[in-house]
Amino acid sequence: MRDLAGRVRRLAARLWAAAALLWRYARHPRHHARRLRQRTQRLERRVRRRWHDARRLSHTVRTRDWRAAGRDSAHRVRRFAETHRALLIGLCCTAILATADARPPGTVDMALEVGATQRIPIAYGVENQAAPESARRYLDAIDNGERIRESQVVAAASRATLERAKAEAAAAAAGRPAPWLPGPGSLPGLAPGLGGYALPARGVFTSGYGNRWGTFHYGVDIAAPIGSPIYAVADGTVIDAGPAQGFGLWVRLRHDDGTITVYGHMYDFSVSVGERVHAGQQIARVGNRGDSTGPHLHFEVLINGQHVDPQPWLALHGIPLS
Repeated sequence: MRDLAGRVRRLAARLWAAAALLWRYARHPRHHARRLRQRTQRLERRVRRRWHDARRLSHTVRTRDWRAAGRDSAHRVRRFAETHRALLIGLCCTAILATADARPPGTVDMALEVGATQRIPIAYGVENQAAPESARRYLDAIDNGERIRESQVVAAASRATLERAKAEAAAAAAGRPAPWLPGPGSLPGLAPGLGGYALPARGVFTSGYGNRWGTFHYGVDIAAPIGSPIYAVADGTVIDAGPAQGFGLWVRLRHDDGTITVYGHMYDFSVSVGERVHAGQQIARVGNRGDSTGPHLHFEVLINGQHVDPQPWLALHGIPLS
């Protein structure tokens, strides 16, 4: 019936085209009369054939014994299977052998010997397997551990500052003098020189101020073992203490004359922002954090916001560095 409906639609389309053609030729009857008659006759014969085909198809649909046709189709299929049974049996055996390795996922309770291997099927293709292991996740783990360590250093320095403040307050309330150097059991200090300035760290002078390795080095480096004390060069106030890009951990002090000193790559520190420190007071310990090639103190001096060479600045205040 669907085929019949399609044929009727095509017939209607042809009739519409014929009508359009008649209208076009009606406008010029003298020139196209003969051609029009020929095309009309051909169209009439075609319509007549299509009509007879449609009636024949409709009669076949109404009169055909579909049950007998189904039995005949089943008989042909059975005869084909009997004729080609060897081929069909071979195809079935091939399919069974191809799926023999397939095993449904499940739990395996088996004790393997050392060095033994076992094949385990998975339900994912090669493109979904995990990427090969690289060093990136280990580097990320190291960075995460460094951030945790830095936060612990900041918290410990805050607690140490609070304890010192409590001790100084208790000494003041009791009328006892509170020296600027830490007392027994706390961090040791370094006595300043006659000018009131102290060496930032004891160690080996390894790098000076100026161009180095294609960049500008804005400070001096003093190499020392990890954990060596770092001292405030003069009286001042802590304006920064914590993580810093490239420095790992740093401490910045603003001194009474407005000069700012910077201490970087330290292992940890014991002061907090806003705390008052004195010349020679231990503020941190030498480390190897940040962009560093070995344990050392990176020391910078800024005057009016501009970097200056720390070596002549220290020499000017009676602290030779060589």
